[in-house]
Amino acid sequence: MTRRLRSTLVGVALLGVVIAGCSCSSSGPDSSVPSTLGSGNTLPESNGFTCDDPKGDVIDAAKQTELLSEPAGIDLVKVDAHVDGDALAVTFTTAGPISLAPEPFFDLLQGAMSAPAYSWEIRAEQRPSGEWVLGLTDFSPLATAGGTATSTGLSAPVTVTGNTLSYRVPLDTIPAIATLQWNFGSSSTQADTSVRIDDCTSLSSATTTTAAPDSTTTTGG
Repeated sequence: MTRRLRSTLVGVALLGVVIAGCSCSSSGPDSSVPSTLGSGNTLPESNGFTCDDPKGDVIDAAKQTELLSEPAGIDLVKVDAHVDGDALAVTFTTAGPISLAPEPFFDLLQGAMSAPAYSWEIRAEQRPSGEWVLGLTDFSPLATAGGTATSTGLSAPVTVTGNTLSYRVPLDTIPAIATLQWNFGSSSTQADTSVRIDDCTSLSSATTTTAAPDSTTTTGG
C-alpha cells in the first residue's frame, strides 16, 4: 500500500469517520468553533490545542467495527500543538513505542475543510530508510475557483523517542493558525496491508484551544 493512499485514508478518517460519530475521542463540543467566518471573512488567531484521547481506541480503517489496542505505537493518548516563541511545537504521545508500529504516519490538520482558506495540514511520515520527514499541504487555494491544494516539504527535524513524536515548525514556514478546529490522526499499515488508524479532534473533545493574545483576526496563508 502506497504512502499516498495511507495519507488519504488518514484524511478520510479525520474528516469523515470522526465527524460521522467515531467514539475515539473524549466527549464534549469545542466551543471555539464559530458558526460563521465572521465579518470580513476573518477569524481570531489561535495559540494551539491540547487533545487528550483514551487508550485502546484504534480502529481498522476498512472494518470500523471494534476498538483495538494494537498497534500501541499509533494509539494516541495525547497530542499537543502550541505556539512556542517563533515556532509551532507539536508532540504526539502514544500508548506504546512508535518504533514497534509498522509504517507509522502522523497527521495534524488545522482549520476546517468547509473553510479551506484557513485550512492546512502537516504530515509526519517515516521513509523506508528510517528517516522521518515533514510535509505541509495548504488548502487555501481551494477557496479560489479552480484552485488546487499545494504541498511542500518542511526542513524541521522530527524526533521520535519511545512513545513520543515531536517537531518544531517555524511560524514563518506555515500559514496563519486560525481558531477553527484541530484534528490529529495516526495510521499504521499491517503485514496483511490492512490500515489501522486513531484520531483526536477538537470536534469531539473538551476544548483546550487557546487564543493568541493581542490578536483579533487572521486571513489565513
